[in-house]
Amino acid sequence: MIEDLKGLMDSAVSSGSVTISVAAADENETLHAVAEASRMGLAKSILVGNQEWIEVILKKLGINTGTFEIIHEKDSVKAAALAVQVVRKGSAEILMKGNVATSKFLQAALGSPGGLKEGLFSDVEVYEDVRSHARLVLVSDGGVNILPSIKQKLEIIRNAVVVAHRLGIRSPKVALLSGSEKVHPDFQSTIDAVALVKMCQDGAVEGCMVDGPFALDNAIDIGSARLKGIESPVAGYADILIMPNLEAGNIFCKGLQYYGNKMLIHVGMGAKIPILIDSRTASAEEKLHSIALAKLMCTCRPDN
Repeated sequence: MIEDLKGLMDSAVSSGSVTISVAAADENETLHAVAEASRMGLAKSILVGNQEWIEVILKKLGINTGTFEIIHEKDSVKAAALAVQVVRKGSAEILMKGNVATSKFLQAALGSPGGLKEGLFSDVEVYEDVRSHARLVLVSDGGVNILPSIKQKLEIIRNAVVVAHRLGIRSPKVALLSGSEKVHPDFQSTIDAVALVKMCQDGAVEGCMVDGPFALDNAIDIGSARLKGIESPVAGYADILIMPNLEAGNIFCKGLQYYGNKMLIHVGMGAKIPILIDSRTASAEEKLHSIALAKLMCTCRPDN
């Protein structure tokens, strides 16, 4: 089992070769990340974007522009469409967002005829929890699905469980979060949780243990769970935190970053290939680790 971000990076570097198609690659942190990925032997990249700016940025970083294949397109939306075509032709196994709005990028990737859509697409975030011992915790969905239905939440759980399995967590404990651990008619997420638990017990999502509703404290802290008299194998030990909606997920993840000083990495699941939608404000280090995570999603498939 991969227990921390260093272990994740080491595993990704030692796995097979992959290529990334980068949409609107003319952005400093993105280019810094893919250049470092190339230097480490983590991944090759095909850069789609404004070639003039790409070359200027690479030169400022001290990187030989001949290291990369560059496809010139000044318009960011058109660059996203071209980057998707690179994947469709089989020239890349990962799609990565650069200097383009997430909505436009995902429209190109998932909304066009013959695109990369497969099931429900959701963003799975990963951070390192070191309070008692190093371990990776997954969060979903803080970036794509605004107000997911019960059916969509099942898919969000399923996508997150796939990521957990590929990180070596054999039977991840999945906590369905709400503002309360008690079922309340005014908290739709608590009602959803009851239905989801029953559906998962009946086999809707295999290879995991799902319970809820939980408030955040009793999902991740066993002391809090015991004080409230909560008896569940998931309480206090959640590997996956399923958010009630995008607002909660986005605020939680931003809180981890800006108040908790956590590195938060992402991989988008539910498409034909892993898709990286890190924020344009993400650092090169965060983007680099997201590349490593996406690579493991490629190379750890059972059919590889």
